[in-house]
Amino acid sequence: MVKFGGRVVGVCVAALLGLGCRKDTAAPVNPEAGSDAAPTPADSTFTYVSGAPAGEPATPASEVPTEDEAAAPATAPGIPAKIDYIAAARTLVDEVVDGLIGPGERIVAPALVPTWPTKERVLVFVVFPLEASKTGINTFVAGAPLSVTVDLVEGTTAHKKLKRSVILETVKLGRDAASVRENLAIAEQTLIEVLLEKRPVERSLMLLDGYREWFNHHLDVMTDLDKRLPTAVRWLRQPTVDGQIAG
Repeated sequence: MVKFGGRVVGVCVAALLGLGCRKDTAAPVNPEAGSDAAPTPADSTFTYVSGAPAGEPATPASEVPTEDEAAAPATAPGIPAKIDYIAAARTLVDEVVDGLIGPGERIVAPALVPTWPTKERVLVFVVFPLEASKTGINTFVAGAPLSVTVDLVEGTTAHKKLKRSVILETVKLGRDAASVRENLAIAEQTLIEVLLEKRPVERSLMLLDGYREWFNHHLDVMTDLDKRLPTAVRWLRQPTVDGQIAG
């Protein structure tokens, strides 16, 4: 080993000899040679993901990837409508019911359609007003329900009083799990997009599963609705592409 000025130069000589013997094929890089710093990764791309600003409407169901679609298709133009979000439809229903019977406890069933298949661009909400019962806490007696129809295209409503239920009499109110409420909202929004031809039925079946889940948690309400709007309820419980109703 050669020493010069108190410093070791053997490593430099070896490096020069190595340069003179380079081959065309690339050799693996030793991060310890010539520098104490760690090597820079070859690919260091950073992606910024932005959330929706506060106060903006939730992402439509047509833009939510699901198990039956690797990437959700872009929302088709569809039919122009004044009401195209489920939150807006429910707000109209609450205004109608408050004007007819005043504020109070009630059960607002999920958004339905008059029948299935249908070409009507309307949602039907069955609302059960509740009266306090002396039988226990959070227990109520279901009054005669109202049917509120929301025309999605025109943004108008119509209502009528229905016969009192012989199935839904005494009701004990509880709060659904967050997942049940969220899945129902997705299913209702999906139904709107199907009615307005913004997404095809065949790409919507799994998103509609929130109806089946809600019905399973409210069997008494579902049984009453099944008698009032049988084809709609049975299709939403088990939707199919061809519109055939499961038995």
